[in-house]
Amino acid sequence: MQIFNTQIELEGFLSKIRKKGIKLGFVPTMGALHEGHIDLVKRSVEENDYTIVSIYVNELQFNNTNDFINYPISKDRDVEMLKSVSCDAVFMPNKEVMYPKNFKKITLDIGMLNKVFEGPLRPGHFDGVLQVVYRLFDYIKPNTAYFGLKDYQQCLVIKALKNEFFNSIHLVFCPTVRTESGLAMSSRNQRLSSTGLIEAAFIYKVLTTIRDLSVHIEAFDALKYGRHLFIQKNIEIEYLEFANADTLMPGKNWFKKNKNIVLVAVYIEGVRLIDNIVF
Repeated sequence: MQIFNTQIELEGFLSKIRKKGIKLGFVPTMGALHEGHIDLVKRSVEENDYTIVSIYVNELQFNNTNDFINYPISKDRDVEMLKSVSCDAVFMPNKEVMYPKNFKKITLDIGMLNKVFEGPLRPGHFDGVLQVVYRLFDYIKPNTAYFGLKDYQQCLVIKALKNEFFNSIHLVFCPTVRTESGLAMSSRNQRLSSTGLIEAAFIYKVLTTIRDLSVHIEAFDALKYGRHLFIQKNIEIEYLEFANADTLMPGKNWFKKNKNIVLVAVYIEGVRLIDNIVF
């Protein structure tokens, strides 16, 4: 497996790849890899001739400085994990490579996506996501890029970026990978104690309960019951809402089958965790 740290190294190598007509898959990450990331890499390896993974902790998308400071770093472990699943290359730039002095921000109006859920609660977050993914797509120019649906709203933001600037890139959004307890895989889970991990598994139990209730009761009552379950466990809720799965437009009544998404953000042991379920 090859490791690249600069744009020049990366572009020199990828130019040779493109001349051979090799199909290139790409998985962008911020490191602290877990089975959710590895699932994306495995799929890319299966579906492409060559797979490259990026590892870069993007400060621009952290609206909370403490989150950035406390983000887990495990580059050596990450590299070994990628080697074990036959990843072909890793791009690990520093800040100067990702955002050089001549860096110019892109602008993109993502409309409703900036006004609901994560948008107003994490000001600047999606703009930071747009900047880094634009840079990575522009550097690597993959045929296909892979993202996990745990960050559902972010997936829709990246889809908007692709439609505006990178029509030739195919996006693949993969199902959330969960532990046996139902807990969504996340790098933030590393900051939880063993007790916290047990509490965090309750998030998916609430989501599945709401889904199951949706065939019997109205959305307002199902969500109210979900909030009640969190309160009983003394779990701090930032939001627990439902929306149209295609647009994230909130609604009052359940939508058609497979068009409903319930999204949640809670705090457990001071760690902010998000999850969702589509039905």
